[in-house]
Amino acid sequence: MPKVLINSVSIYYESHGCGFPLILTYGLGGNTGEWGPQVSDFSKSYHLILWDPRGHGQSDSPPEQENYSLSIYAKDLHELMNHLNIPKAYVGGLSMGGSIATRFSLNHPERVAALLIIDSLSASGVPISPEIRAMREKTIQMAETQGMEAIAEYAIANNPNIASRARRNPEATKSVREMFLALDPIGYANAVRALITADSITEKLPQIKIPTLLLVGEEDPALSAMRLIHDKITSSRLIIIPNAGHLSNLDQPEIFNMELLRFLTEMDSLNSKGTAK
Repeated sequence: MPKVLINSVSIYYESHGCGFPLILTYGLGGNTGEWGPQVSDFSKSYHLILWDPRGHGQSDSPPEQENYSLSIYAKDLHELMNHLNIPKAYVGGLSMGGSIATRFSLNHPERVAALLIIDSLSASGVPISPEIRAMREKTIQMAETQGMEAIAEYAIANNPNIASRARRNPEATKSVREMFLALDPIGYANAVRALITADSITEKLPQIKIPTLLLVGEEDPALSAMRLIHDKITSSRLIIIPNAGHLSNLDQPEIFNMELLRFLTEMDSLNSKGTAK
């Protein structure tokens, strides 16, 4: 799969299937492989584009802290769409990826046919709790001094977004560990800094008039934040996925895929009538 130089950083992306574009971004610490249970189903009807934000996966990890922010990630997405000659797409993401998609939609609503926010606290703009901030700051220090193996063990034991997934079965624990070990520690540390220093967008959310799907696991700590987003975005629909945590696309892939595709099928119908494109 190809890479493209965007804003002086080499960005990795994947392209699957054909049809109207669907662009998805995974969360902090993830990579395009975390969308594995979705690729086959989504690429049957859509041009599915997955990408690794800077500091993640196979994209470059610039060492300077100033090269990371949620706004920079959104700019990278904009340039990726330009590179691929995509004027408009369904745009979404999970966790931090949901925040990137939301910020992109606020900045470029004309490029978004529908917004998909998945299991995302940061998309709400609500400040993180002191406990979560302390955990994030500890991971920065550990990444820079001990490496990603230490981060993996710490996250499995202490990060509520990861621990629920890891508790489900030994195979899930293995995949979580592999996800972290694939990361560049400096890139990861800078991405965490970008997340915890992000400006709030809570009061901007009502500006979003694009059809919006909110998907969240019923056991996700971000559930209350997703309810807040639902209240702020009047064009949104909230779907709570049973028996799923923060990584709902992995915890309940069949339900996740069904609900997201059902929503997009409705959007396709609107598009065909010329009301969404």
